[in-house]
Parts: sequence; structure tokens; C-alpha cells
Amino acid sequence: MKNGRAWSGVAFLPLPICVLLLGCRKEPARPQWDIDVLAPLVTTSFTIGDVLGDTLLEIGEDGSLTLLYRTELFGLRLDTLLDLPDTSFYYRFGLPVPGPLDLNAGTTFFSNDETTELGLDEAQLRYLDVREGTVDFDMISMVASPTIGTFGISSATLNGQPFSLQRQIPAGSPGAPASSSASSDLSGYHFDLRGPQLNTVNTLTTSIDFRLDPDGNGATLTDQDSVIAVAHYHGVVPQYAEGFFGSPGYSVGPDTSRIDLFEEVIAGLLDLDQVTATITVTNGIGVDARIVLHDFTAANTRTGGSLALQNPVVGGAINLDRAIDLNGSFQPTVHEIVLDNGNSNIDQLVELLPDRLAYTLDLLVNPLGDISNGHDFLYHESELHVDLDVEIPLRLIATDLTLESIVTPDLPGSSEAHGLQHGTLHLFATNGFPFDATILMDVIDADANVVASIPVDGTVAAGHLGTDGLVDMRTDAHLRAELTDAQVDLLYANTRLRLRTIFNTSDQSQHLQLLDSYQLDLQITTAANYIVNGDD
Repeated sequence: MKNGRAWSGVAFLPLPICVLLLGCRKEPARPQWDIDVLAPLVTTSFTIGDVLGDTLLEIGEDGSLTLLYRTELFGLRLDTLLDLPDTSFYYRFGLPVPGPLDLNAGTTFFSNDETTELGLDEAQLRYLDVREGTVDFDMISMVASPTIGTFGISSATLNGQPFSLQRQIPAGSPGAPASSSASSDLSGYHFDLRGPQLNTVNTLTTSIDFRLDPDGNGATLTDQDSVIAVAHYHGVVPQYAEGFFGSPGYSVGPDTSRIDLFEEVIAGLLDLDQVTATITVTNGIGVDARIVLHDFTAANTRTGGSLALQNPVVGGAINLDRAIDLNGSFQPTVHEIVLDNGNSNIDQLVELLPDRLAYTLDLLVNPLGDISNGHDFLYHESELHVDLDVEIPLRLIATDLTLESIVTPDLPGSSEAHGLQHGTLHLFATNGFPFDATILMDVIDADANVVASIPVDGTVAAGHLGTDGLVDMRTDAHLRAELTDAQVDLLYANTRLRLRTIFNTSDQSQHLQLLDSYQLDLQITTAANYIVNGDD
């Protein structure tokens, strides 16, 4: 009743006093409740696909997993074996005597057939089909009459017609030369580079003539009235070439290739039941070749471990037959070297979990010289490349194999008003892997530096194995970790949780097959002190 009377008194205050009191009253603070709740923070899972990527995994009909990896060690392609440089040829005509020489309109005053040699290093070409390229024809005239210049390449034909380019030049003088330019596409032209007698190589057969314009008035020439022409070939890319490509040598390395196959594996050891690797040399060029692989070493830069391949292929010569010309296409030749547990230490190289592959090799083209009698060939698509294919059935023994996942917890409240205070983290795990698992939890900053560790109490038992060595029942586990006020403050400071799962095979003598269905599911919840509306 006492409270009732007090509220009644306020209710009957005179209106002016009531308005005055309301105008001066402070805004009431937001109500807060201090409660203990069980709230989910993180839900995640670990699968082999998450670690290695689906594109690297082959799934058998029984769900068994095989890891596939491919990389190119070396490639010899068109732009290396046959690089056609930009080339310019100059043509100049002037009267050999002082003159003057009177010429009628339409008179041809200069005509010349010429052979010029392409400046190639070792290649001796007989035929060349151009995929793309251009010839520019620039002319300068000091003749006092319009002039018509014609440039032809009789050794280049398109649909049976030889190449020809014609251009008119205005009248000029020694003091004020006239000029004219023209360009023509060489795509599709077939070049016969054997010369007029068909007995040489790398030879262009060209013709050039200048005549006075038939519609002009003629001209008087002196030894000062010259004409100059420049033929500039550029951007020439072969579609097909035939000849002798020489015997150039190429050295590769010491070179290093990055391997991203195991980059998500942080630490630990793998004992693999079987590894097969194939070094494949594919020759799509019409040349014989010889390759010597001097060194092949796998390295793990995280651990500092490295190991060189042991197999007769290292240091031995690989002789390659030339591709077969099918008159419009080609059939490459293929040479394979298979490495397995029986003839090499390839399994030990892979068990290093390497992230680098170092190798050194030499390649010699036409080691026996011109045994094709000038019939080496290549197409635009031709290449010689060395590939490494690794096939790893995921049947293994794991020792402290550590995988990592970085997650952002779903925290109540905000960085300014924490909803979560402190409490116990509950980790509920369901394990479908045939490995025991230990979970490490750290708080990391934006640069992945560890700013706090949250010890986890307990381990996750492996899934139950049937008589066939496969998991026939998943196991559940409940782990705990204490979360302090300081750790909560860090979680609200734009940080993330780094979860590392360490897998171990219970029986270290038994290789276990991994299946596509295997995974570890993890949910992290907190039984914690929770402030409704934050902690302002």
C-alpha cells in the first residue's frame, strides 16, 4: 500500500511541475541481463577434398581416393626452336652515268630480280607456310614524274599466284623526295626457299621494277635522280616449316617448380603404401632429340628436408624419335619412364610432403646431325615437352599429420559491447576418419600471428574399423576448453580462430585406405556468461 500511495501522489502532481520533471529526466539506461547460455560459435569440417582440392582427387567406384598430380618440367616450342626475326631488305637505283637521260611516259627505268637470304641462326629452311605476318613496302623517289613501283616475291604463292604489291609515288626531286608506303598480309602464303635453281635454303626470290606513270609527261633522269625501296618483313609466324633445324642445345636449370599439392598440410609424416610417377616426354616436332636429366630433387622448405631421385633415368640419356608428318597434321612420339616403389625411391620423395621440385636437364636437337636430309619439320602446334604425373592411392599411415582450418567465430554483441564474457568452450566432434585426432586452438590476428592459445582437453577417437579395414561407424567426442575474459577480449578484436587437427593412425603398421565419405565434423559452442545488450 505504501508503494501505491507514492505512485498516486506522483500521478496527482500539478501539471506544470510534472512537465518540468519530465523535461529534466535522464534517458534510462538500456536494461542488461547477466545470464549463462549455451551458444554455437563455430561449425566446420575437415575432408580430404578440402585439403587437396577436388580436381586432384580421383574417386573409385568403391569410394577409394587416389591423389593425382601433374606438372610440366620443360617445354620446347615454336618460338624457341624457330624464331623468324623481323628483317628488312634495301633496294636502290641510280643512273651509273651523269646523264641526262630523257624517258617517255610509261618507260620502265629500273628492273631487277634478286635473291636474298633470310638471317636465321642454325635453321636451313626449304619451305615455309606463313600463319601470320606482314610485309611493308616503302618507296622514295627523286624522279620528276609520278612513278609506279612493283614489288614481287616469286617464291611466295597463295592459291598458286605469286605475291605482288604495286604502289604509285608522286613526282619528287633530289631536294624534295616523294615517298609512298604500302602493306600486305602474308597469311596463308607458301614460301619456297630453295632459290631459283631449287638447290639452296633460306632464300627469298624477289623482283622489283620502277616505271614512269603512263599518264604522265615522261622525265629526264640524271645520276641525282635515284629511287629507294625497303621491304620490311615483320611478325612472321610459321604455320609449317621444313628443312634442317640444326643441332642446337638447350640447358634447363638448375630450375625449381613450386608444388602446391600439400600446402594445407602443416606438419607430420605420411607412410604411403604405393606411389607411381611417370615422366612423359612428348615430341611433336619433326626432329630427333636427346635429353639428359642430371638432377631431380624434392624439397620441403618448411622442414628443410630434401631427397634426390634414385633411378637410372637420372644421368642417363633419353633418346627421342621425331614426330611423324601426316601432310597437314602430325603424330607425336611418346616416351615414358615409370617410377614406382620397386625401381626407385619415389615414395620417399612424396612422403617428404614437398613444396619444391628442383631439376636440371639438357636437350640436344638432332644429336646425329641432318639424318633426315633436310626434312625436319614443325607445325604451329608442334612442341616437345616433359611432364611429370604422380599417382598416389591414399592408402597410408599418418603420424602427427596436421591439417589447418581458419574460422571466424559467430560472437554475440560487438567489439564495443561484448555479449560474451567468459566460460567453457564445448567441442562436439564426429569423426569418420580412421585416425585418432587431437585439436589445437589458437587465436590469430589479421597477419596470422598467434596472439593466444586456448588449450583443448581431450582427444577424438578414430572411427570404428570393420574387418575390411574401412570405417563402418563414426565416433563422437566431447572436448572442452576454458575461455578467459582476456581471450574473449582478443576474439572481439578482429581476430580469428585457427583450428589444427593432428591425425594419427592407431596401428602404425597398417596402411589404411581413405574414402571419399570420410570427414571430421566439429561444432564449437560456449557455455558462458552472456550479457544481454552488451557490457557498456
